[in-house]
Amino acid sequence: MRINEENQGQEKIFTVSQITLAIKRLIDPMFYNVWVEGELSNFKRHSSGHIYFVLKDARAQLKCVMFSSYNYKLDFKPEDGMKILAFGDIR
Repeated sequence: MRINEENQGQEKIFTVSQITLAIKRLIDPMFYNVWVEGELSNFKRHSSGHIYFVLKDARAQLKCVMFSSYNYKLDFKPEDGMKILAFGDIR
């Protein structure tokens, strides 16, 4: 990505909202209700009840949130370093 005022008349300029909406339209249908396997990292419970964590493997990571309305379904105590199988949407 280039930031250059000289190119404004020559190239299409997108807003941040336009780019994120385009990505959302491409990604959401492809990764709806998917299982993802990885290692749990940076596990944190927020005062709101939401759980924030990173799911990672050797080459990449996904920042994740589990909203408080789903926490009661957990049948284990999540800890950093656990290998888990997570189900959800990529949004």
